[in-house]
Amino acid sequence: MKANPDKFQAIAVGNKSKSGNIKFNLDGNEILCDTEVKLLGVTIDYQLKFKTHISDICKKASRQLNVLKRIGKHLSKLGRLTIYHSYIMSNFNYCPVVWHFCGEGNTKKMEKIQERALRFIYEDFDSDYETLLLKSGLPSLKIRRLRMMAIETFKILHKESPVYLHDIINFKNVSYTFRKQQTVEIPQVRTTHFGLHSLRYAGATLWNELPDTIRAQTNLNQFKSMINNWNGNSCRCGSCRA
Repeated sequence: MKANPDKFQAIAVGNKSKSGNIKFNLDGNEILCDTEVKLLGVTIDYQLKFKTHISDICKKASRQLNVLKRIGKHLSKLGRLTIYHSYIMSNFNYCPVVWHFCGEGNTKKMEKIQERALRFIYEDFDSDYETLLLKSGLPSLKIRRLRMMAIETFKILHKESPVYLHDIINFKNVSYTFRKQQTVEIPQVRTTHFGLHSLRYAGATLWNELPDTIRAQTNLNQFKSMINNWNGNSCRCGSCRA
């Protein structure tokens, strides 16, 4: 099977790549780097800020929410919640670990959509967002992403992830007993955006901030059950501060 260069996409990450006019050569075919590429439904930009991707999923979620509002008068509260979970929430549950570090502005934009949805579902237009979350039993979208990051970190540490991820996060190798068991090594990084805001660093830091009882789990299903009740209040990791 021959490759079709016309269908190839290329991207070079980093601010210098935009002005560098970077090109790749494939069997005499020149492939220019784009500022954005779409890979398996996720729009990746050369700065890894995911502004276009967040804009796209927020527009889609908003359209779906508007449809729900139009038909909502014919549905029970449970029916509205079911549609929200099945259709609107699915926009924010697709590959969230990839675009988690999308910036404070984009994070607020997504949370605002969930707030609008919960106000409509519960017909509560006076309570603040935190009260609506408590009423619905839902976490914020940011906490939901942190839970998913913790699950991915568990799978990496226990070799249940793809093989190419196995070495990016590792348990500390110590010969003595210390207070916080099952902690991992925090890697050295040189930059904020491509260092601190990476699964390698943020996943490790988040893991060390989890309660001991959660980190001690060795079964994935048990870990998921416990992490889904974790609300992140005590987490001080870099991913929470982003």
